[in-house]
Amino acid sequence: MRHEPDLGKATLDLRLAADRCPGPAQLLAELERRCLSLKLSSSGERIDALFTRIDEFAVLASDLIDAIALPAAIEPAMRRAFDVAHARLQAAFGAAEQVLTPLSQMLLTGKGFDGAVTAAAELMATLAPIRSDAERLHQTLSRDLRMLLYPGACDAIEVRLVDAGFADPIRSARRLREWREGGPAALQRASEHHALDAVLPGLIDSLERFEDPDATLAALDEIVCRLPSEVELFAPFEARPSLMASLLGVLGHAPSLSRHLIAQPALIRRLIDSSAYAPLPLPGDLDAEFRLLLNDGERGAAQLRTAQAIDAYRFGLGLQLVEATADALDVAVSCCDLAEAGLRAMSDDVLARMKDTHGEVPGAELVILALGRFGGRALTSQSDLDIIYLFTGDYRAQSDGRKPLDANEYFSRVAQQITTAMSTVTTMGPLYEVDTRLRPWGAKGMLACSLETYDRYHQENAWTWEHMALTRARPVYGSDEARKAVRAIVNKRLRQPRDRATLLGDAVKMRSDIARHKPARGPFDVKLVKGGLVDLEFAVHVNQLGRHVGIHPRLRTAIRSQVSAGLIDPMMIEAHQILSRMLIVLRLLSPHDQDPAPERRAVIAQACGFGQWDELQAAYGQARVVVQESWAAAIADHAGQDG
Repeated sequence: MRHEPDLGKATLDLRLAADRCPGPAQLLAELERRCLSLKLSSSGERIDALFTRIDEFAVLASDLIDAIALPAAIEPAMRRAFDVAHARLQAAFGAAEQVLTPLSQMLLTGKGFDGAVTAAAELMATLAPIRSDAERLHQTLSRDLRMLLYPGACDAIEVRLVDAGFADPIRSARRLREWREGGPAALQRASEHHALDAVLPGLIDSLERFEDPDATLAALDEIVCRLPSEVELFAPFEARPSLMASLLGVLGHAPSLSRHLIAQPALIRRLIDSSAYAPLPLPGDLDAEFRLLLNDGERGAAQLRTAQAIDAYRFGLGLQLVEATADALDVAVSCCDLAEAGLRAMSDDVLARMKDTHGEVPGAELVILALGRFGGRALTSQSDLDIIYLFTGDYRAQSDGRKPLDANEYFSRVAQQITTAMSTVTTMGPLYEVDTRLRPWGAKGMLACSLETYDRYHQENAWTWEHMALTRARPVYGSDEARKAVRAIVNKRLRQPRDRATLLGDAVKMRSDIARHKPARGPFDVKLVKGGLVDLEFAVHVNQLGRHVGIHPRLRTAIRSQVSAGLIDPMMIEAHQILSRMLIVLRLLSPHDQDPAPERRAVIAQACGFGQWDELQAAYGQARVVVQESWAAAIADHAGQDG
């Protein structure tokens, strides 16, 4: 006979003690009384941040106490907000104790008796009952709300889920019961049943910490129900609790990675055997792997398998970002290396197939030019691949196959097929969004053009913004000789003489147009906010085009060169790193550019290299000031002319 996991003991203890405990209103009054007393004392000035969290918690508690009289007015969001405020209050208590504990211990060990040490010890003693009051208020009010809103919740799992803040505890409990009854194929074995019972209490405790525990459990349920029978999940959870924390972290904090797991449940194996944490293979190894996949079977199926392999590596890189086991800047480079390997493999495959039907164009070869974040080796999880297809040789030549094509048509077909292959639709959607609009004449131009045409276009027809885009141009496909020829064209255009007033006027107008037509979507739209990455890039690009200093596709290299030349504030190096890490991390963990949910802030801060969210916010603010000042300095001549 199976026994219920021990989920209900804490809840039962609360019920037995209910008659002996004061009500929520009384507990709230006591909490407010103690806090007011502390605020009026001089020692309270040292913990203003904690008082802010206590006030937030008390206001939400008061609202819920008032709402108990009208149960229909109580929404799950109110309960959840109260739980979030409680979690933030706990973190604030912890932060205060980190500051005060060392000082108070000096008094205990006799190493210090000055006023500051004594005050810290007294403050620690005063905070203890306040923290206890807050805990009792949270427990008591949560219990009363559960008994009011879910009077039918009687089974231990339902009661525990209510206490954990689930919006729909009855439905979530049903999911867990289906697991325990062996519904999913992966839970048919007795060993998995026993492991599930062992980890269930800890699983619910972990789910309680997420912004939306219902959604996180639902995502886990999709994975469990789709796992093949031979894959064990809960036994590894029991053996390695950190594995469960990793999986839930992905599901709760990184929706895009969660979709990877739901779409490809086999990726769980990479999580279990830790291969997802391995560094990206070397370029030669990736080339061999993708070539093997593309040469195996029907073309469409082979491209799909290759796309799935690329997605699997992207999942691993995203996981390393979430868990802060790799620097975000290094992850961005690896994402770029992965995309390049995929592009090489798909391009080789397309050219080989074109040769079978249309032959080759004598004296010509394909060159692919990367721009934007792809050219700058700084891809995020959501970056497009900005590329231009070029070819060497005479555009009037014809291919030598049984179905000859002129060079323009030949390489345009090649370009279209490569774009289609790189956009292969998997269960996750398109592998990459490929953007070719930076080619000569944009969407009206040929998909591929000769180097001669490209050079002439940039000499005679290109706008300033197109030359600014060239600052991050980098050949990523083609022979060494062909790449060298492309780099020569790019460098010639970047180093051409320019009228400084025209350059600055164009740059200011472009930045103004961007701000007007595409404003920042929130304070954490790291690209578009004032002092964000767009301002930083404009400041650097103006110096690249106007001063011919720091001409390099990687911004970090360009910035260092301009710092060495005295053209830009040395603090721009750190500002670029902070803003870049934030963009990379937020694209994965908070992709809508809004203020990140409180439950995700610690994860985001850690992934960006900071211990606390407040530290990251402060560094972000300082970086934006540095960038705004650098952008203003870069266009100072133009501002002077306007004045």
